[in-house]
Amino acid sequence: MAEALVVFTVRYTEGHCLASAWRYWQRRLGKRYALELAIGAGLYVLARQGPYRWVEVALLIVVGAFALVGAGVFLLHWQRARLGLKALDPPQSTWLLTENSIAQRSNLGESAIAWSAVQQLWQFPDLWLLIWGRDVYSTLPSDQLPAEARDYIRRRVQEAGGKVS
Repeated sequence: MAEALVVFTVRYTEGHCLASAWRYWQRRLGKRYALELAIGAGLYVLARQGPYRWVEVALLIVVGAFALVGAGVFLLHWQRARLGLKALDPPQSTWLLTENSIAQRSNLGESAIAWSAVQQLWQFPDLWLLIWGRDVYSTLPSDQLPAEARDYIRRRVQEAGGKVS
């Protein structure tokens, strides 16, 4: 592995699991989910006023299924994060930022990924999410992220073609 330019250690908690699942859900589905539920509910109300009972039932099924899928996405990510936390002993990882890659080391092992593999960086006040792919991300709690690491991560993700938001 190349020489690390920035090294820091992060300690994870159950709160980080919940926050990361919520933030991921919020950014991936949040506004669209609320809008689609509102439209579905509105169509259901309109369908109830007409003679077409089958439309009412069909809309109720579709809106209900969509609501369950959205809740399932959140629960899946929360459970996945909790299982990951349970596997960490101690619940911490050391991050190594090099010119070519971002690496993470814990009791589970060590991995390094090229900066070009980071598709997006989602910055929230309480944590950052490094998005590697659809439904694949790493969590960095903001209060444990040194200023030097923040600047370096932002710059390298942008230079490698990733989106920072």
